[in-house]
Amino acid sequence: MRPSLTIFDEPLLYTEGLSKLLEQSGIFSSINLCNCQEALRILLKENPPEFLMISSNILIFTDLYKSVEKITTENKRIKIIIIGNDYDVIDIRKLFNKGIKSYLDKNSSYDEFIKSVKALLHNEIYICNHAKDRMIHFISNEQENKSHTGDPLTRRELEILKLICDGLSSKDISEKLFISINTVETHRKRILLKLNVKNSVGVVKYALENHIID
Repeated sequence: MRPSLTIFDEPLLYTEGLSKLLEQSGIFSSINLCNCQEALRILLKENPPEFLMISSNILIFTDLYKSVEKITTENKRIKIIIIGNDYDVIDIRKLFNKGIKSYLDKNSSYDEFIKSVKALLHNEIYICNHAKDRMIHFISNEQENKSHTGDPLTRRELEILKLICDGLSSKDISEKLFISINTVETHRKRILLKLNVKNSVGVVKYALENHIID
């Protein structure tokens, strides 16, 4: 049985053209177009599709992330395809962690879109070639950085790392953990040295990349 598809995107001229191409492919039994969140909400409630394509044209990343989270929580059967705008590898990972099945960049071709659909029909996930190259480069750099990382962080250092990521100052951390500011500063220096980073921004980046914080 052929699946149904909903395209959540704009402008209308583009979505209508894409839907006509897809109708000719014969892959989908029906194709619905939405260009506002209320229409999408009603459709997902009354007649949820098997496939849902969401574009960064219509939602900024934070709203897109929240929408994916809500949709996958309420209906795990929907296979979500995201058309992103050269998203960072970390953001792409976040979307997959929330349940999307396919990620394409805006420069992906129609043929690659069809390729991703066929992968999803076989219950596989799909990442476009452009994003895949960035991901491979990112992982290579990540592994290289880890090879230069010193001793693993102690439990106390991990605790302080998380508080740094929460934006707390050394004074705030000392009061929260009932330790002196000097002790906090010593831990900070050791954390920077072990992670081979220069400042708090580097600490936060490390914590995100290694899933210590979300």
